Amino acid sequence: LIVFGIIFYYKYQQVAIKQQSEELLAARAMDTTLRVLFLPELFCSQGDAEPEDNCIDVLKLRQVNETIQKHSEDYYFDLFSYSTVTVAQLYPMPRTFVVYDKIKPEYTKRESTYFVVSLRDDTLGSYGYGYVKVDVYSS
Repeated sequence: LIVFGIIFYYKYQQVAIKQQSEELLAARAMDTTLRVLFLPELFCSQGDAEPEDNCIDVLKLRQVNETIQKHSEDYYFDLFSYSTVTVAQLYPMPRTFVVYDKIKPEYTKRESTYFVVSLRDDTLGSYGYGYVKVDVYSS
């Protein structure tokens, strides 16, 4: 009877630990998505005016990859850890931008989050829409 109780408790702990790790991965994915949405390198701003909510500047988006790659090991890894951040524009011209990409070697689990944003393109003088996709990886 004692052995049965120990085995039951052991199995229960395994399931609880697995569930907790999945919850932590989902929370990390949401935190990373929020960091991307409030990244000053991306959001729409004009002079001293308040930045626009849920808006990404396409001009900044085209150039941010160079900056992130220069400082990916010291600054941006602390922000995004092992993740892939992409911005996909759906309208008016479908295209995809990779903002950050650092995949964990031999990961076992991936959690994806999506967030709808507007994209301001000053070269075209118009707005488009798309989404931010964040994939986080765990071992």
